[in-house]
Amino acid sequence: MTCLTKYAMRVTGCFCRLFYRLGKLVAKYPFPFVILPVLIFSTLGVFFYFADHQSNVEDMYTPINSRGHKEKIRVKSLFEDGSDENFNAMALNDNQLGIGIILQQRNKSNILTETSLDVIHDVADQIKNITMIIDVEIVVPKSTRDIWTIGLNMTSEGHVTSDNYVTLKQYESANDRSGLADDVKVMTITRAVTLEDICARLKGKCQTDGFYFLTDEFREAYRNGTVEYPYWNSPWGSLDLSRSLGNVNVTDNGRVRSAQAVRLIFNFRRNTEHVEHLSFEWEKHYVIVAPDLDYGDLDFAFSASHSLGNELDKGTKGDIGIFAMTFALMIFYAAMVTAGGDCVSSRALLALGGVLAAVLGIFGSLGLIGLLGVPFVNIVGCMPFLVLGIGVDDMFLMMAAWSGTLGNRDLTIPERLATTFRSAGIGITITSLTDGLAFVVGGFTSVFQSVRNFCIYTGTAVFICYVCNLTFFGGCMALHGRRVYSERHTLTCRKVKGHDKLYDEGHSCWFRRFCGGSVPEEVGADESLCEKVPRVLLPRLVLWNPMKAVILFCFAAFLGVSIWGAMGLKQGLLLKHLVLPNSFYYKYNSWEEDIFGITFPVSFVIDEPLNYANFTVSKEVNNLLNKARDDPDINSYGSYCWLVDFFFSAHFNPTSNHAFVQNLRNKFLPENPHYLSDLVIDEEFDVIVASRCHVYTENVRESTEQTELMIRLREMADAARIKVFAYQPVFVFFEQYAEIVPNTKLTVGATLAAMVVVSFILLAHPLMVFLVLFNVVMIVTGIFGFMALWGLSLSSVTMIHLIMSVGFSVDFSAHVCAAYMTSLERTRQERARHALTHASGPILNGGLSSFVGIVVLVISESFIFRSFFKIMVLVILFGVLHAVFLMPVILSLIGPELSGDEKDPRNSTIVVKAGEKTANWKPPCTLNATSLSDNKNEGEVSDWLGGVAAFENQGFATHM
Repeated sequence: MTCLTKYAMRVTGCFCRLFYRLGKLVAKYPFPFVILPVLIFSTLGVFFYFADHQSNVEDMYTPINSRGHKEKIRVKSLFEDGSDENFNAMALNDNQLGIGIILQQRNKSNILTETSLDVIHDVADQIKNITMIIDVEIVVPKSTRDIWTIGLNMTSEGHVTSDNYVTLKQYESANDRSGLADDVKVMTITRAVTLEDICARLKGKCQTDGFYFLTDEFREAYRNGTVEYPYWNSPWGSLDLSRSLGNVNVTDNGRVRSAQAVRLIFNFRRNTEHVEHLSFEWEKHYVIVAPDLDYGDLDFAFSASHSLGNELDKGTKGDIGIFAMTFALMIFYAAMVTAGGDCVSSRALLALGGVLAAVLGIFGSLGLIGLLGVPFVNIVGCMPFLVLGIGVDDMFLMMAAWSGTLGNRDLTIPERLATTFRSAGIGITITSLTDGLAFVVGGFTSVFQSVRNFCIYTGTAVFICYVCNLTFFGGCMALHGRRVYSERHTLTCRKVKGHDKLYDEGHSCWFRRFCGGSVPEEVGADESLCEKVPRVLLPRLVLWNPMKAVILFCFAAFLGVSIWGAMGLKQGLLLKHLVLPNSFYYKYNSWEEDIFGITFPVSFVIDEPLNYANFTVSKEVNNLLNKARDDPDINSYGSYCWLVDFFFSAHFNPTSNHAFVQNLRNKFLPENPHYLSDLVIDEEFDVIVASRCHVYTENVRESTEQTELMIRLREMADAARIKVFAYQPVFVFFEQYAEIVPNTKLTVGATLAAMVVVSFILLAHPLMVFLVLFNVVMIVTGIFGFMALWGLSLSSVTMIHLIMSVGFSVDFSAHVCAAYMTSLERTRQERARHALTHASGPILNGGLSSFVGIVVLVISESFIFRSFFKIMVLVILFGVLHAVFLMPVILSLIGPELSGDEKDPRNSTIVVKAGEKTANWKPPCTLNATSLSDNKNEGEVSDWLGGVAAFENQGFATHM
């Protein structure tokens, strides 16, 4: 036996003794261990009701503290929101606020007919007339008796229609206090809100993208064939029709002949917190009433700026009922697998305790983490399905260990449970530690808040589930043992007679089957065929030499296909996939992409005071815009810059900075108020503190193209000789595409490193740790490859599943390695056979239990749940196949073995001495422990791994 093997045995023996003592304690006092976890974790679960639910997609699914987030904060601090007076769709500080609607003929024919334009005009009028009623708390003088006396504009029904009041939030913010002064009080008014009250304005008019379709001027120009495309020299100036007119058919001279669809976007203002709140509430009301508007014969799709988060929340909450189905299926499956033996030895009812232990872990985690203030995100909805599978997997390991003690009837219940804990303790500890640590590492290394929150909730649930298995389920096993060894019925707990005695008394076979039973006396006597068949069949099949060659060839081919598939794995997350396919947002987003494409403005923000009258400065700005327009993904005609327009205006005066700024402020901007949002002017010193110019993109559909464009524009800005940065509110979403690959490598790599540490602590043999790592890398490679083949991409959602896959992969492989290291056989072949015999059943049933835990997700329409289902299928399938087929074959070829000059421990006798008393102990052939009854000692006789050390720890001297 090598030094490494001896060291591994001693470490394993140490853990065995710890679990032995814990098992004995639980068996002696089962009721506190059953009752306390139920009280503690079910009480914690109640606090989940008060948890914060976060559905903001930007906060959850984009990188934390990214450059885009920081630049958004900077832009908001530089430029005031001008949506109340000087709205400019190019110069947005934040994501666009408003509603959109796309209209087209049902047969996809021309939308620009007189009849269709009439319907479009009527739909716009219906939207403008939508009225929402909302209660608002306002602050009024204390002497106010009713709202009629404070001068508010009101309808005859008493609904306020004006904004000349101070809300409670505005009052507290303005006075920097919480609460009211003595001379004021709070009143609740009923506010009537229409589109006119919340629309973004320019020169006093509401701004609607595509407004010209509602005008007689457009109709006349279209009838006359004078509408150019894409840029129409309209009565309102040059307009880019490509943003509002889709799938256009033009004449030879570039005039619009027909179009498939029209898009209208009604922009909202957000200049104050109160108006933004009213806009948000009106949006929600619009989403409710929009399907009931009269669209004539036109087909329609609509959306609102907050629809993505709302629909995402609806999609995951709508599938909560699936968890109840999963719970019922898991109970049925666990009962079926454990329904061996007879009415006394059956463990079907005990299996319910294992499922409940996992549920306690789920409730405890939801309540505890929610109580600590960590927001619940939609993707955490996957956690219960995952933890349920992990918990039941541990249950099967503990039940298999319990069945292994049945060959020795001399054991007391505490000794039997102690032996069960010692045999299964390392296995379930590996399961929980690897899975739990995978999520802990993911929580620390991921740059996505959704991943962090998921890892916190799930990692906590795994550890609580582990505690519940050792306490609650351990106590259930002790009570199960008391019932079995007192020969009581599994359902009624009444004393029953054995089958033979009932037969002698003349009872029928059905009565004997359902009302008779006896204490099991053989190993596995209470197991079902689901547990027995793998133990008998798989060692003969897998370790047959011709089959070894087939297995190695198949897994080599698997690795090749996986690498090929991984090379084609796409990156990024299409946001529409976060909602249900039947969602109105999904329909609108799909139409928008297919008909209009994905285009957006990009701002170059100059973040330093400059003398723009200086030719060198203005040339640098112009060179930057020209360089951007030369990019293939930027519209070469679509730059919008105050400096360029000012240069060509009659007011341009570069003779001095003072003259430049005075003419800009007093003459140019009053004529062009849409540029007011692009300039920050220090009027006292006539200095332009900050400014911005804009370019417009071509159709950029693919996420990789969007990311590359963002990077190129940022590099252009960074290379300029002035302090400038490229900005677009959606850049924070593009950054997830840039961050996902390096962050996935970091997170998965860190998780693998943590798994190596855990495996080395618990397996304590470098070769075994290497084999576990090798297996895990193959499994993760397979998951990457087959993700691509199954149509999944690498995103912040699927990255969560990849973190999970590392822990699961270690679980399956480590069970086989742990069983191999505890084997008393000499040769690699026999030790591998022992490992497969003892681990195959729990691994297969554990894998099936995990699959049962997620199988109902196949009926879910949620992208989050469907992607979780797909990756979990890959994880379970690859993990089980590698553990049951590949790992035993590798161990039979290169695994560590007992050296030939060592005595076989099963043929050796240990002499145990305590003072003048001695006792002989011959290690048993099985891993079941026995108690040393000689001299009335309670010295725990452990298996070969822990036996000697256990005696020495109690003051005995031992020698062979």
